[in-house]
Amino acid sequence: MKPRIAIVGHDPQQRQWLRHHLQALWPDLNPPSIELDQYLDQQGGAVAHSCEVTLLCADFATTPAERCEGLALLKRMRRSAALPGTIVIANGGNELTAAQATRIGAAAYLPRTLVDAQRLAGTVRRVAHASRRREQRNASGIARSNGGSEAAAEAPKIPGYTLLRELGNSTRARVWLARSDALGRPVALKVSTPQHGESNDTPQFAREYAAIAAMRSPAIVDIYDYGVHDGREFLAMEFFPCGDLKQRLLHPLDAGQALTITRKIAAALCVTHAAGIVHRDLKPPNVMLRADASVVLIDFGLAKQLDANTNSTAIGVLRGSPYYMSPEQVQGLVLDGRSDIYSLGVVLYEMLTGRKPFHGLTAMDLMQQHVSGERPALPPEQAAFEPVLARLMARERDQRYADAPEALAALEQLHAA
Repeated sequence: MKPRIAIVGHDPQQRQWLRHHLQALWPDLNPPSIELDQYLDQQGGAVAHSCEVTLLCADFATTPAERCEGLALLKRMRRSAALPGTIVIANGGNELTAAQATRIGAAAYLPRTLVDAQRLAGTVRRVAHASRRREQRNASGIARSNGGSEAAAEAPKIPGYTLLRELGNSTRARVWLARSDALGRPVALKVSTPQHGESNDTPQFAREYAAIAAMRSPAIVDIYDYGVHDGREFLAMEFFPCGDLKQRLLHPLDAGQALTITRKIAAALCVTHAAGIVHRDLKPPNVMLRADASVVLIDFGLAKQLDANTNSTAIGVLRGSPYYMSPEQVQGLVLDGRSDIYSLGVVLYEMLTGRKPFHGLTAMDLMQQHVSGERPALPPEQAAFEPVLARLMARERDQRYADAPEALAALEQLHAA
């Protein structure tokens, strides 16, 4: 489907350059090009509001002493909740401004010097897809509200917590930034969404709570509270203002940074597996970042005890992320820690190349690639990573590292060029 895009900025030549890029990808696309002041005065105007994606060309500071126009613009644009997902095309800037931009509300951040057709196409498609899903959820919420049901956007009432804003959602849960009365500070509050046809007594979060509570480590998310109120389960957990690895990947990593983060994730898996737990859903959105540069694993909703009954393994296949599944998870086989090691390899590949190793027209096509597809080789300048990556992502798990400590030891011996 052709995306609906508006291009916004001060520089008409830059807007035209982006239009040429887009038309090379979608020849019949004719995106409107809007001068920035006009856009802001009209709060986007009718043209922008009909779009799924805004490409915002703006200047970003490279030193703390400089005024950052781009961040100021994003704050001003955020006041209009109806505006579509915004992809920043940054003139200048650095890793700090990239992180700040995504925290303020940018859907993606691309340094102008790194924009090419492939990267722009992938980013536009992802943001447009997210905008369409958001439009569908809003339409569904309005329909349910008009039918007399609870509006989808209404915040639940959880005693002891003041819900401030929604951080994310899925079919089974919504995550809120909330203030805990007991702790006197912000927390991430995960609240279950009642499922049609399921009893309110069916626990969704009990296994996740038990898994996290069994581990006490700086590499595992802190959990503060668990309970049930008015038929909804809730978990109160550590809030991460620096965001997750998925957001961080909007700004490219160099090989050294990718290696450092991979080592930290491997160390977290050492903790998880030592507690007898397989994560089963390792992916960038489940790797959070702290201000001290440490990484933290979250979302143990699919976690499973290594010695637990495995009859429900296939459920994890359906609910996991197809981009990061191990071949044995795709096939519904019994899983062990080596499945997480495979997922770690996929994450490393994505950090090194800026793209996922496997793709497919459907989820089933994509999952089959993990079973029988050939992983693309790394670029020549990253060839030093190939032997380790080949072990991490070996199709047969007996050919992978035996456990997380062995994988971490191999990563520690690796040196980025």
